[in-house]
Amino acid sequence: MASAPASHRATNARVLSLLEVSGKLKGDVLDLGAGRGYFTGLLSAARESLGIAPGAGIAACDIERGAFAVAGVNFKQADLNRGLPYPDAAFDAVVAIEVMEHTRVPYAALAEIARVLKPGGVLIFSVPNVGHLVSRWNFLTAGHYQLYPSPSVLPENAGRICGHVSPLPYQYWHYGLRGAGFDGIALHADRTKRSAAFWAALAWPFLRISTARALRRLAREPKLYAETATITREANGWTALTSRSLVFFAAKPA
Repeated sequence: MASAPASHRATNARVLSLLEVSGKLKGDVLDLGAGRGYFTGLLSAARESLGIAPGAGIAACDIERGAFAVAGVNFKQADLNRGLPYPDAAFDAVVAIEVMEHTRVPYAALAEIARVLKPGGVLIFSVPNVGHLVSRWNFLTAGHYQLYPSPSVLPENAGRICGHVSPLPYQYWHYGLRGAGFDGIALHADRTKRSAAFWAALAWPFLRISTARALRRLAREPKLYAETATITREANGWTALTSRSLVFFAAKPA
Protein backbone atom coordinates (compact mmCIF):
# COMPACT_ATOMS: atom_id res chain seq x y z
CA MET A 1 0.00 0.00 0.00
CA ALA A 2 1.18 3.53 -0.71
CA SER A 3 2.54 5.11 2.48
CA ALA A 4 0.67 8.37 1.88
CA PRO A 5 -2.55 9.13 -0.02
CA ALA A 6 -2.71 11.52 -2.94
CA SER A 7 -5.96 12.82 -1.42
CA HIS A 8 -6.67 13.77 2.18
CA ARG A 9 -6.76 10.95 4.74
CA ALA A 10 -10.11 12.19 6.01
CA THR A 11 -11.58 11.74 2.54
CA ASN A 12 -10.32 8.16 2.34
CA ALA A 13 -11.69 7.41 5.81
CA ARG A 14 -15.11 8.84 4.94
CA VAL A 15 -15.37 6.82 1.73
CA LEU A 16 -14.39 3.60 3.52
CA SER A 17 -16.95 4.32 6.25
CA LEU A 18 -19.72 4.84 3.69
CA LEU A 19 -18.75 1.61 1.95
CA GLU A 20 -19.04 -0.24 5.26
CA VAL A 21 -22.41 1.36 6.09
CA SER A 22 -23.74 0.48 2.63
CA GLY A 23 -23.17 -3.22 3.29
CA LYS A 24 -21.01 -3.56 0.17
CA LEU A 25 -17.64 -3.98 1.88
CA LYS A 26 -17.65 -7.73 1.24
CA GLY A 27 -18.78 -7.41 -2.37
CA ASP A 28 -16.90 -6.92 -5.65
CA VAL A 29 -15.42 -3.42 -5.48
CA LEU A 30 -13.72 -1.26 -8.11
CA ASP A 31 -11.27 1.43 -6.97
CA LEU A 32 -11.50 3.81 -9.91
CA GLY A 33 -8.47 6.07 -10.35
CA ALA A 34 -6.55 4.11 -7.73
CA GLY A 35 -3.22 5.91 -8.19
CA ARG A 36 -0.53 4.29 -6.05
CA GLY A 37 -3.11 2.22 -4.23
CA TYR A 38 -3.51 3.91 -0.84
CA PHE A 39 -7.28 3.43 -0.64
CA THR A 40 -7.05 0.02 -2.30
CA GLY A 41 -4.73 -1.03 0.53
CA LEU A 42 -7.11 0.32 3.18
CA LEU A 43 -9.96 -1.54 1.54
CA SER A 44 -8.02 -4.79 1.31
CA ALA A 45 -7.02 -4.55 4.98
CA ALA A 46 -10.62 -3.90 6.04
CA ARG A 47 -11.76 -6.95 4.07
CA GLU A 48 -8.97 -9.10 5.49
CA SER A 49 -10.33 -8.37 8.98
CA LEU A 50 -13.56 -10.01 7.76
CA GLY A 51 -11.72 -13.13 6.63
CA ILE A 52 -11.36 -12.24 2.94
CA ALA A 53 -8.05 -13.04 1.26
CA PRO A 54 -5.78 -10.03 0.49
CA GLY A 55 -6.92 -8.34 -2.72
CA ALA A 56 -9.69 -10.84 -3.42
CA GLY A 57 -12.81 -9.30 -4.96
CA ILE A 58 -11.08 -5.95 -5.53
CA ALA A 59 -10.33 -4.43 -8.93
CA ALA A 60 -8.39 -1.22 -9.48
CA CYS A 61 -7.74 0.95 -12.50
CA ASP A 62 -5.93 4.17 -13.30
CA ILE A 63 -4.81 6.09 -16.36
CA GLU A 64 -1.18 5.38 -15.33
CA ARG A 65 0.01 1.87 -14.55
CA GLY A 66 3.50 2.15 -13.08
CA ALA A 67 2.81 3.48 -9.57
CA PHE A 68 0.20 0.94 -8.41
CA ALA A 69 1.42 -1.82 -6.11
CA VAL A 70 -1.12 -3.65 -3.94
CA ALA A 71 -0.68 -7.40 -3.74
CA GLY A 72 -3.45 -9.61 -5.04
CA VAL A 73 -5.49 -6.85 -6.69
CA ASN A 74 -6.52 -7.11 -10.33
CA PHE A 75 -5.26 -3.84 -11.86
CA LYS A 76 -6.05 -2.53 -15.34
CA GLN A 77 -4.89 0.61 -17.09
CA ALA A 78 -7.92 2.64 -18.15
CA ASP A 79 -8.89 6.13 -19.25
CA LEU A 80 -12.35 6.97 -17.89
CA ASN A 81 -12.80 9.48 -20.72
CA ARG A 82 -12.80 6.50 -23.11
CA GLY A 83 -14.79 4.05 -21.01
CA LEU A 84 -14.01 1.28 -18.54
CA PRO A 85 -12.58 -2.15 -19.50
CA TYR A 86 -15.16 -4.11 -17.52
CA PRO A 87 -18.40 -5.90 -18.48
CA ASP A 88 -21.86 -4.72 -17.56
CA ALA A 89 -22.97 -5.28 -13.95
CA ALA A 90 -19.50 -6.35 -12.76
CA PHE A 91 -19.33 -4.64 -9.35
CA ASP A 92 -21.29 -4.21 -6.15
CA ALA A 93 -19.56 -0.88 -5.50
CA VAL A 94 -17.39 1.65 -7.29
CA VAL A 95 -15.31 4.18 -5.38
CA ALA A 96 -13.53 7.15 -6.95
CA ILE A 97 -11.59 9.46 -4.64
CA GLU A 98 -10.67 12.84 -6.18
CA VAL A 99 -10.95 11.42 -9.69
CA MET A 100 -14.09 12.76 -11.34
CA GLU A 101 -12.79 16.34 -11.49
CA HIS A 102 -10.09 15.07 -13.89
CA THR A 103 -12.50 13.73 -16.52
CA ARG A 104 -13.40 15.77 -19.58
CA VAL A 105 -16.78 14.05 -19.84
CA PRO A 106 -18.15 13.88 -16.28
CA TYR A 107 -21.76 13.06 -17.17
CA ALA A 108 -20.74 10.32 -19.60
CA ALA A 109 -18.34 9.02 -16.94
CA LEU A 110 -21.17 8.70 -14.42
CA ALA A 111 -23.23 6.77 -16.96
CA GLU A 112 -20.27 4.49 -17.63
CA ILE A 113 -19.90 3.79 -13.92
CA ALA A 114 -23.62 2.97 -13.74
CA ARG A 115 -23.09 0.47 -16.55
CA VAL A 116 -20.47 -1.55 -14.65
CA LEU A 117 -22.47 -1.55 -11.39
CA LYS A 118 -24.80 -4.40 -10.54
CA PRO A 119 -28.45 -3.50 -9.87
CA GLY A 120 -28.51 -2.30 -6.27
CA GLY A 121 -24.81 -1.41 -6.45
CA VAL A 122 -23.45 1.85 -5.06
CA LEU A 123 -21.16 4.62 -6.23
CA ILE A 124 -19.16 6.60 -3.67
CA PHE A 125 -16.99 9.41 -4.98
CA SER A 126 -15.36 12.62 -3.81
CA VAL A 127 -14.45 15.81 -5.64
CA PRO A 128 -12.84 19.06 -4.44
CA ASN A 129 -15.66 21.38 -3.42
CA VAL A 130 -15.83 24.46 -5.64
CA GLY A 131 -18.84 25.69 -3.67
CA HIS A 132 -17.37 26.31 -0.22
CA LEU A 133 -17.20 29.99 0.57
CA VAL A 134 -13.43 30.38 0.30
CA SER A 135 -13.53 28.81 -3.16
CA ARG A 136 -16.40 31.10 -4.19
CA TRP A 137 -14.38 34.09 -3.04
CA ASN A 138 -11.31 32.88 -4.94
CA PHE A 139 -13.37 32.74 -8.11
CA LEU A 140 -14.72 36.23 -7.54
CA THR A 141 -11.28 37.75 -6.93
CA ALA A 142 -8.92 35.57 -8.98
CA GLY A 143 -11.12 33.87 -11.57
CA HIS A 144 -10.26 30.37 -10.32
CA TYR A 145 -11.95 28.11 -7.81
CA GLN A 146 -9.74 26.76 -5.04
CA LEU A 147 -7.82 23.67 -6.26
CA TYR A 148 -8.80 24.52 -9.84
CA PRO A 149 -5.99 26.55 -11.40
CA SER A 150 -5.79 27.12 -15.14
CA PRO A 151 -5.82 23.57 -16.58
CA SER A 152 -3.06 21.98 -18.63
CA VAL A 153 -3.55 19.97 -21.82
CA LEU A 154 -0.23 18.14 -21.44
CA PRO A 155 -0.79 14.40 -20.82
CA GLU A 156 1.88 14.30 -18.10
CA ASN A 157 -0.16 16.83 -16.10
CA ALA A 158 -3.45 14.92 -16.23
CA GLY A 159 -3.14 13.65 -12.67
CA ARG A 160 -1.98 16.92 -11.10
CA ILE A 161 -4.07 19.78 -9.74
CA CYS A 162 -3.69 21.52 -13.10
CA GLY A 163 -5.49 18.45 -14.48
CA HIS A 164 -8.69 19.43 -12.65
CA VAL A 165 -10.89 20.19 -15.64
CA SER A 166 -14.47 19.71 -14.37
CA PRO A 167 -15.18 22.33 -11.67
CA LEU A 168 -18.78 21.32 -11.09
CA PRO A 169 -20.62 22.43 -7.93
CA TYR A 170 -22.91 20.19 -5.92
CA GLN A 171 -26.09 20.69 -7.95
CA TYR A 172 -24.41 19.74 -11.24
CA TRP A 173 -22.96 16.51 -9.87
CA HIS A 174 -26.44 15.75 -8.54
CA TYR A 175 -27.85 16.40 -12.01
CA GLY A 176 -25.30 14.04 -13.55
CA LEU A 177 -26.12 11.29 -11.08
CA ARG A 178 -29.86 11.61 -11.72
CA GLY A 179 -29.27 11.63 -15.44
CA ALA A 180 -27.23 8.42 -15.18
CA GLY A 181 -30.14 6.73 -13.40
CA PHE A 182 -28.88 6.81 -9.81
CA ASP A 183 -31.15 7.33 -6.84
CA GLY A 184 -30.72 7.53 -3.08
CA ILE A 185 -28.26 10.36 -3.69
CA ALA A 186 -26.75 11.74 -0.48
CA LEU A 187 -24.09 14.35 0.19
CA HIS A 188 -21.44 13.93 2.89
CA ALA A 189 -18.49 15.99 4.08
CA ASP A 190 -14.94 14.74 4.43
CA ARG A 191 -13.74 17.50 6.79
CA THR A 192 -14.84 21.03 7.51
CA LYS A 193 -12.67 23.79 6.11
CA ARG A 194 -12.38 26.19 9.03
CA SER A 195 -12.00 29.37 7.01
CA ALA A 196 -15.07 28.47 4.95
CA ALA A 197 -17.03 27.71 8.12
CA PHE A 198 -16.08 31.12 9.54
CA TRP A 199 -17.41 32.96 6.50
CA ALA A 200 -20.44 30.68 6.22
CA ALA A 201 -21.44 31.51 9.80
CA LEU A 202 -21.15 35.24 9.08
CA ALA A 203 -23.03 35.01 5.80
CA TRP A 204 -25.66 32.52 6.98
CA PRO A 205 -28.61 34.96 7.33
CA PHE A 206 -27.96 36.45 3.88
CA LEU A 207 -27.60 32.98 2.31
CA ARG A 208 -30.91 31.89 3.85
CA ILE A 209 -32.62 34.96 2.38
CA SER A 210 -31.14 34.42 -1.10
CA THR A 211 -32.06 30.72 -1.03
CA ALA A 212 -35.64 31.55 0.00
CA ARG A 213 -35.90 34.00 -2.91
CA ALA A 214 -34.61 31.36 -5.32
CA LEU A 215 -37.17 28.87 -4.03
CA ARG A 216 -40.00 31.37 -4.45
CA ARG A 217 -39.02 31.88 -8.08
CA LEU A 218 -38.74 28.13 -8.54
CA ALA A 219 -42.20 27.56 -7.06
CA ARG A 220 -43.72 29.24 -10.13
CA GLU A 221 -42.99 25.97 -11.95
CA PRO A 222 -44.38 23.20 -9.71
CA LYS A 223 -42.89 20.28 -11.66
CA LEU A 224 -39.41 21.81 -11.63
CA TYR A 225 -39.84 22.74 -7.96
CA ALA A 226 -40.67 19.14 -7.08
CA GLU A 227 -37.49 17.95 -8.80
CA THR A 228 -34.98 20.55 -7.64
CA ALA A 229 -36.17 22.39 -4.51
CA THR A 230 -34.25 20.15 -2.09
CA ILE A 231 -31.15 20.38 -4.27
CA THR A 232 -31.44 24.18 -4.31
CA ARG A 233 -31.49 24.20 -0.51
CA GLU A 234 -28.55 21.80 -0.23
CA ALA A 235 -26.45 23.84 -2.66
CA ASN A 236 -26.40 26.56 0.03
CA GLY A 237 -26.50 24.12 2.95
CA TRP A 238 -23.79 23.83 5.57
CA THR A 239 -22.01 20.85 3.99
CA ALA A 240 -21.81 22.42 0.53
CA LEU A 241 -20.64 25.72 2.05
CA THR A 242 -17.92 24.34 4.31
CA SER A 243 -16.65 20.88 3.34
CA ARG A 244 -13.21 20.65 1.75
CA SER A 245 -14.49 17.98 -0.64
CA LEU A 246 -17.96 16.81 -1.57
CA VAL A 247 -18.49 13.11 -0.95
CA PHE A 248 -21.40 11.60 -2.85
CA PHE A 249 -23.23 8.35 -2.21
CA ALA A 250 -25.62 7.07 -4.86
CA ALA A 251 -27.27 3.76 -5.68
CA LYS A 252 -28.15 2.05 -8.94
CA PRO A 253 -31.79 0.94 -8.73
CA ALA A 254 -32.21 -2.78 -8.05
